[in-house]
Amino acid sequence: MIYEIHLYVPKTGQMTPTMLNWLFEYGQSSDQPEAYWPVRRLRPKALARLMLQLDPALVPIQGPGQDVELHYPNSELGIVLYLHDRGVIIFFPFMAYSIYSRIVLGICYTYIRYLYDAVGFWSYDPQLDVLSYADDFQSMEDTARLMDAIMPRALPE
Repeated sequence: MIYEIHLYVPKTGQMTPTMLNWLFEYGQSSDQPEAYWPVRRLRPKALARLMLQLDPALVPIQGPGQDVELHYPNSELGIVLYLHDRGVIIFFPFMAYSIYSRIVLGICYTYIRYLYDAVGFWSYDPQLDVLSYADDFQSMEDTARLMDAIMPRALPE
């Protein structure tokens, strides 16, 4: 099972649930006028260079089109940052044991905080339905508790 957190830079400096609804309804279409988009257009390769300044160990991989994937060097942790022209999606696996989940979450939330401070990204956690301008310890704890609650039921006995 994969956990994901979506990151966007709102044009207004603030993200709202209405903006997220628009993104999930129209975000995959290419025929929407720029004026309708609630989030800024990004340059994935420039954003990848910025992330590599923070963590030079990330492994860049060309994605479809102009998209870029940044893989955490320890493949056992399964952390991937997917950079596209409107935002970033951070993927990581649900972890079965809380110590591992907190390590993975600590790494991911370091990236999230950096992107907020450097560029103004807001984050949306669809699993918790939480929208935040800069995720903090409470968000990390909520995510860890969710993973701890779900994983034992998802693992075969």
